[in-house]
Amino acid sequence: MTDARDHSRAAIAYRPDIDGLRAVAVASVVLFHLGIPGLPGGFTGVDIFFVISGYLIGGQIAREAGAGMFRFAGFYVRRVRRILPALIAMIALFLLFGLVALTPAELRELAKETVPALWGLSNLLFYTGGDYFAPAAERSPLLMTWSLGVEEQFYLLFPFVMLAAIRWCRGQVIAVVAFLSALSFAGSLLLIRIDPQAAFYLLPTRAWELGLGAILALAQMRGGPSSPALREAAGWGGVALLALALVAYQPAIAFPGWFAALPVLGATLQIAAGGSRANRWLLSSRPVVFVGRISYSLYLWHWPVIYVARVAGDGAAPVSPLWLIAITVLLATLSWRFVEQPLRHRVLPERQVLLRYLAVLLLLSGVAAALYRLEGWPARLPAIARAGALEAVAARHGACLAPYGATAPVGGAACTGALAHTDRPGLLLIGDSHADAIAPAIADAARGAGLTFGQMTKSSCLPLVDAARELPGRVRHRGECMAYQAAVFRWIAAHPQVRVIALAGYWSNGAEVIDAQGRRRSVTDTLAATIAALEVQGRHVVLIQDAPGFAINPYARVIGAALPVRRWLIGVATGHTAGPDDARAHPRTDDARAAIARIGAAPGRQLVDPARALCDPRGCRFADGGRLFYADDQHLTASGARAALLPGTTLAQRLSAWAAAAGPDAPRSTERTPRPARDDDGRKEHP
Repeated sequence: MTDARDHSRAAIAYRPDIDGLRAVAVASVVLFHLGIPGLPGGFTGVDIFFVISGYLIGGQIAREAGAGMFRFAGFYVRRVRRILPALIAMIALFLLFGLVALTPAELRELAKETVPALWGLSNLLFYTGGDYFAPAAERSPLLMTWSLGVEEQFYLLFPFVMLAAIRWCRGQVIAVVAFLSALSFAGSLLLIRIDPQAAFYLLPTRAWELGLGAILALAQMRGGPSSPALREAAGWGGVALLALALVAYQPAIAFPGWFAALPVLGATLQIAAGGSRANRWLLSSRPVVFVGRISYSLYLWHWPVIYVARVAGDGAAPVSPLWLIAITVLLATLSWRFVEQPLRHRVLPERQVLLRYLAVLLLLSGVAAALYRLEGWPARLPAIARAGALEAVAARHGACLAPYGATAPVGGAACTGALAHTDRPGLLLIGDSHADAIAPAIADAARGAGLTFGQMTKSSCLPLVDAARELPGRVRHRGECMAYQAAVFRWIAAHPQVRVIALAGYWSNGAEVIDAQGRRRSVTDTLAATIAALEVQGRHVVLIQDAPGFAINPYARVIGAALPVRRWLIGVATGHTAGPDDARAHPRTDDARAAIARIGAAPGRQLVDPARALCDPRGCRFADGGRLFYADDQHLTASGARAALLPGTTLAQRLSAWAAAAGPDAPRSTERTPRPARDDDGRKEHP
């Protein structure tokens, strides 16, 4: 990551041990991301970087301000020269690579992450999580830029804090920075319980780590005796704390919070121990210092290298970690030698520097925005692959899928309007994004049977009464989902013409839900109670098994096979390339499958199982004759949904029978939201 070794008259003497500490930080992060055993806490390398940056930046501002030399323009120009050249070069090359080797969905994601990365806002993007179809962390091409966002926001704000403290709190600057750092740390401890994602990604809960480095710099500027014994204790104590964090921490811990104190204090002690044996022996050797000097480019390039390896390996990284390390070091060295160093030290007027970089940022942001708006530019693909990519785009943008944050169904003629304004018997599909994915086929079956079709679906919200799942990183989702469910079931109770209710969802995504009283309940038991409550109202129920999911990404495999450069990469990485005959794979285990089958097999219900049409002993089809059946590893496209529910199946026959039995009349509205069944003593049955 970035540093502050700026050559100004107010700068301190160069310390090789700080470059060595950077080497420890970047090596920890790289080895952690490569999955090298023995360093499960390697993610704490980012915290080491934060302390170093706070130390160097805080000291620089204080020295320049004390000498009457500080200028905002000069400070920000140095930051621009330090941060942007290597970042711009990496992103520009990554986008060029994406044009020839990434699928439209992957290129769209890269374009989406590019704009905030260029403007120091990546941490805000990853905090918000994007839309429902945002990839998992390992498939985010610019994930590593979140920490740059934290640092750049700190660089933007901290000079104002320091100058205000120097001007109005003379003699109390350390106290001011310490107070603000304490507030930041307290906020981290509080937010780690309320919104862990915010505590991890946002500056206010990370600022204390940079602040502690600044406090150390300010304290050292005051001078005072320096005991060799204390330096030695600090040096070896810092080594011990850093080693403990790197070896003992696991990714599942509540981080940052209290756990961040260990690597932060370790890094602070290591910097304070300049000249100690630990710093001289462990951190100041020439190879270690060199790694530290190229650490920013190493940090920038390591994640794209890992990402490309996973692309070539169909989700895994089959290339040896040693090769990936070698490629990363080569790219980082070239970046440091031919991009970082020349552009950082090039002499130009400050105004000209800012204007030039602003123009480049706007140009690259415009290219990324265009690629995002073009959905990753499917037009660059052959016709068959382009059709599949466009169908996947349609599957990711369901018009009737309520997004995260919504507490009411999507209305309008396309979703529920036809059902709401007719007396004809109808079918309503309810569920989450998996229900939205299979909706085209359910709509065909309903209309073929003479039923009016409607749809109410919401991301990650199962069709259950009074219970919902908790989602990591989305602390408000459960409450939003339960409010949405209540609105759906009120609507059903008020529309008796809806004779058939179809329920679909990602049943196996977690075995438990939490009800309105905070009690944990089984998903399948809650589903059974929900169906029973609907049947009490006289509704017929269609229960839909989840479509088979895969460990591989069918979309990436099918669409990626149309890109020659990608096929070559796959051949290099794995020794073989996917062909048109490889359009099937064994599905992931579905732990809820047997229970859903039992619930759907009850008398009077209709069970629909997409696996019957898609799967055989050889595996499950995810494409056929150029038609793409999956938009990702679990969501069907319209073609996939229709292939899973072939015409003439028992569903069509059952719906026709229910439609005929309904006749022109429908039962009167009960105006009552369905509730779970109750025990004889009046308490809610365990759902």
